[in-house]
Amino acid sequence: MNVSDWLELGAGFGMGITMSRALSDSFLNAMDARASLGAIAVPQTRQEIQTLLDKFDARLANGEISETLFLELIAKWQARLQNSL
Repeated sequence: MNVSDWLELGAGFGMGITMSRALSDSFLNAMDARASLGAIAVPQTRQEIQTLLDKFDARLANGEISETLFLELIAKWQARLQNSL
């Protein structure tokens, strides 16, 4: 084996470790997301619904949700807010 073979072997090993960590991180993030879904409560009071609407504003501003999804969610929850009068 010459030097270039050892460099390729080292690069391959490094890429394997990097990919393994990325897969592990994505799996752990998915597990965290599933666990947090169980902790989400459906807003019941006017204050809880208003807080949720405010959070949608923040998520749109942070680029976490699209404008289309934002408009759908706002319409849905504003209707629930009006019906809770």
